[in-house]
Amino acid sequence: MAITNWLKGFKLDIHTPGTGFALMVLALTQVPVAIKTSAEIYCMEKVGVRTGSFIAAVKECN
Repeated sequence: MAITNWLKGFKLDIHTPGTGFALMVLALTQVPVAIKTSAEIYCMEKVGVRTGSFIAAVKECN
């Protein structure tokens, strides 16, 4: 079985640190949005079961 060199096609780029930083900032800015959306979905689920109306659940939770 031949041993392959995984780093053969790997090339360093001058923009790599900036790209990593930009992706990290994008991910961190999406965390509050994800938390808010999850809370709204949870609220709509609970209100929807109680009232039986999807429209009422959306109005109450937003």
